[in-house]
Amino acid sequence: MTTVKFDSTGEPLKISFIFNGLIAASYTYTLWEANSNNKIERHFGNNQNPDDDIYVLPSPVNINIDRLIEFNVSFKGLDTVDIKDYTIKAEIYQGDNLVGSDKDSGEVTGNPQDALMFFMLKAE
Repeated sequence: MTTVKFDSTGEPLKISFIFNGLIAASYTYTLWEANSNNKIERHFGNNQNPDDDIYVLPSPVNINIDRLIEFNVSFKGLDTVDIKDYTIKAEIYQGDNLVGSDKDSGEVTGNPQDALMFFMLKAE
């Protein structure tokens, strides 16, 4: 789990998902309520269209203290001979400042693969 510290009186938070390598990927982004099993937001997406994979977290920004972000990706390499490497990244910004990130990288296997990342949001 990656801890992300942010200014609870600052600009809104946004999360961006980035896919590098020749992979077909679909994902679920879930924002969990602090200390609870309740979901605040749940979004689905994929990297096979021109839509941005960016989401703005709820405002005011201080309501996100101690919330958990889950980023769950399923993917498959499309060319396991010539392009073997992949990187899947999640980046959290406050305004234009990167305040947290994590990535999963490796080689495609030709079989379905998964990546899972968690972020705990904490006030500075």
